[in-house]
Amino acid sequence: MDQTSELAKVKARIRALAAKTVDRGCSEAEAMAAAAKVGELLAVYGLTMGEVELREEACVQRRIPVLGTARQALRWVFPAVLRLCECRGWTDGKQDFVLFGLEPDVQMAEYLLAVVGRALETEEARYRAGQDYARRTQPAQAVLRSFRYGFADRVGKRLDEMARERAASEAGQQAGSTGTALVLVKQQIIGEKFRALGVNLRNVYSSVTVRDRGAFGHGAAAGGRVGLNRPVGGGAGGGALPRGRR
Repeated sequence: MDQTSELAKVKARIRALAAKTVDRGCSEAEAMAAAAKVGELLAVYGLTMGEVELREEACVQRRIPVLGTARQALRWVFPAVLRLCECRGWTDGKQDFVLFGLEPDVQMAEYLLAVVGRALETEEARYRAGQDYARRTQPAQAVLRSFRYGFADRVGKRLDEMARERAASEAGQQAGSTGTALVLVKQQIIGEKFRALGVNLRNVYSSVTVRDRGAFGHGAAAGGRVGLNRPVGGGAGGGALPRGRR
């Protein structure tokens, strides 16, 4: 038996022992004996319960259609969402964003995309109704694209700042090697399960041209107003992404 197979069996045994509780019908003596054995196995194999439990998390894939002009902004926000939520992701054709990762992380990424998409729709409608848009000197589509790029730039920077703050907080709470080890385990799990999909990705590079700096600034201000924190007890049910205007 190779080391990987042996370790997988040990982790399965630890999970089975950890499930032996009084609440589940075991006597107190049986539960205590199981807990002692769990501690012994964790020490012998240099594991933590966090790592053992993480191995049981399911990876899921979500396909999210984004139609119309909302995609112009969301495709620039998408990488920052992936970094914050620790997911893999890619675009498929001219419509779909695809998320892959541990289920809670994918749910959070889906929620954030929905929140940002709805905020863009609201803020763009407000900008269209204002005097600055009415006094534009550039073609309408060039102005609106600049607004969307400013919005996406600000939201992306906010998401990256949130990711840095979370990483710093976790480093403080999980001093030592345990926190770092769990992050590496998580990355390894997602990498292994992603490779099993057989999906071949390639990087595509593109750039944008901002034709109207004023509209870009209004978009950035709008991006600063987006509420990015998940509500307490909130799930991924942020509603469907808006179709956008054509």
